[in-house]
Amino acid sequence: MTNSLLSAENRILPALVTPLLPDGRLDEKSAERLVDHLYNKGVGGLYVTGSTGEGIYLDFETRKRIVEIAVHGSRGRGQVIVHVGAIQASMAIELALHAGRLQADAVSSIPPFAGGYSWDEVHSFYGELARRSPLPVVAYYIPTLTVQHHSIINLASLLSLPNIAGFKYTAPDFYMMQRLLSRFAPDQILYNGQDEALALGLQVGAHGGIGTTYNFMPELIMGIYHHCQAGRYAEAMALQRRANDIIEPLLMFQTLAASKQVLVWQGLIDYPTCAFPRAALTETQQRKLRDLLSGTDIASTLIR
Repeated sequence: MTNSLLSAENRILPALVTPLLPDGRLDEKSAERLVDHLYNKGVGGLYVTGSTGEGIYLDFETRKRIVEIAVHGSRGRGQVIVHVGAIQASMAIELALHAGRLQADAVSSIPPFAGGYSWDEVHSFYGELARRSPLPVVAYYIPTLTVQHHSIINLASLLSLPNIAGFKYTAPDFYMMQRLLSRFAPDQILYNGQDEALALGLQVGAHGGIGTTYNFMPELIMGIYHHCQAGRYAEAMALQRRANDIIEPLLMFQTLAASKQVLVWQGLIDYPTCAFPRAALTETQQRKLRDLLSGTDIASTLIR
């Protein structure tokens, strides 16, 4: 069977932020506006309720509703991968079933991590999720979040599980990425997960990218992708340096809070609210971020 994720010509997926009202409820109008804007800028789909989307910190109904908005807004425009990771494996499976009913394109999940899990337990989790999910499953390697560092051989063992479509790989070890890719079947896909290294990941062999900053600078990200597709790696790296001029100031703050603030400045979401207890930037932090971004060459598109 052809992997529909791999068959897509455009495999750039913003890790969609979840816009929230000041009281923490979902801001549906902002969500719809952001989804529409991203497709108008040429992205190939959306990755919903991942760490950028604050999925594990949202209540079930909010998670389901933002997925519904994303899937509806993507019809005929792009693919949707729904991150279903949760503290309880049964919750992840329920969210996968919900994504299947909505006819999303795939699901993804971080491995169990709170409290520490062995590799055998992680492997068992992905096997059960892949067995129960009505959609293809994209495994997720993000050791900075899970504090789990696994071997190439262990990670590659997931690729032989039925219904595993590939990986979202968010780590700076490009040797490991390349060796993992060498074990992929022709119909499996790998998404680069580090925004600051998209050009490098694509050159190593990643099939596409998923990232936070795609929300507010999709033109730069799409430029990197198109240059790499065409083999123009010097041009891709030039754009990556421009993107990193923006990413570096963001990393001086809590990245999600800073990203939501930029989206407010752009008029794409109405509030910078994050899921409790994550705080929005203070006024002092906002001023500092504005000053730092004002020196970038696309400042006028970030801090209107």
